[in-house]
Amino acid sequence: MEKIFLFTDYRGQFYSSTKYRGAAVDLERLKNYFTKHNFELTVLPFSKIDFRTQNYKNIWVLYQSSEDPGLFYRSYVDDIVLGLYIQGAKLIPNFPQFKAHHNKHFLEILRDLHDLPDIKNIEAKRYGTYEDYLKDINNFKENILVLKSSNSSKSRGVFLLDNYIKKIKLPKIVSLTSSLQNLRYLAEQLKTGNKPLWISSHRNKFVLQHYVDGLQGDYRIVVYGEKFYVLYRGNRTDDFRASGSMKFNYNVELPEGLLDYAKKVFWSFNVPYIALDIGIKENEFFLFEFQFLSFGQYTLEKSSFYYCLRDGKWQKEYEKPDLEREIAESVSQFIESHH
Repeated sequence: MEKIFLFTDYRGQFYSSTKYRGAAVDLERLKNYFTKHNFELTVLPFSKIDFRTQNYKNIWVLYQSSEDPGLFYRSYVDDIVLGLYIQGAKLIPNFPQFKAHHNKHFLEILRDLHDLPDIKNIEAKRYGTYEDYLKDINNFKENILVLKSSNSSKSRGVFLLDNYIKKIKLPKIVSLTSSLQNLRYLAEQLKTGNKPLWISSHRNKFVLQHYVDGLQGDYRIVVYGEKFYVLYRGNRTDDFRASGSMKFNYNVELPEGLLDYAKKVFWSFNVPYIALDIGIKENEFFLFEFQFLSFGQYTLEKSSFYYCLRDGKWQKEYEKPDLEREIAESVSQFIESHH
């Protein structure tokens, strides 16, 4: 059997699940499903990787990501995954796609570099400091913008900038960082009279997207191989944000072309699974965000059906959801298609 390595975090977890609070993928069930597809799944924690004695070149690798506060452990995972990439491991997803997880700044870079024009009607400006943003602020006086902290999720750190006061204040708050170095510089200046080169106290990176007005919600589409799970999310009360609203509905009539658009985006990224946040206005689709790993599984696990393309037509198929089955099937199909 062909071997696949799967690397877990320090808690022994791989991806998340909605089965109960803090749940993750059941690794024993996942192993059994991979065995049925003639793959041997070897599970190890990141901490057991030794690049001097282990060689993962041309080996398929699945791996966990992290959204820990401060991104301290995520920084460690970044180093490990980059090492696997340098060594030549066949990463699922690839390294740039991993880099875009919980990193809206790089997600927008990935969008800009992608060759599918259908996802580029959303344009973002990216900033690493509030000071750089202020240099451009006059360019945004007439625009309504969506401000996103780079490492936010579930609409946390997402704000609507619909007046000039918000455009001044909110990016300053979102980008706020603390640094004792400036206090040391101040003490040095008072002592010696030398003027230091101050460090910005607003170095949390953020992005600004143009605002698509008039939307009542969006569509969360999670794709595993040929199965498309769709959840409509209504906006929060008196708010423009849909993520985390809990105003969810599976039984909605889908806009014409939505699944075709999702399929086109999915295939363009060459991955076994993906999560897409899509809005529609005047028959135009907008891809607000996309994720390739460690995304929430509510859309799949709370569903009772999925959509699939049969003989050129989208069909609704009823089935009890099974996260481990879908991961194993989609990854197995993905690997087999790349032989």
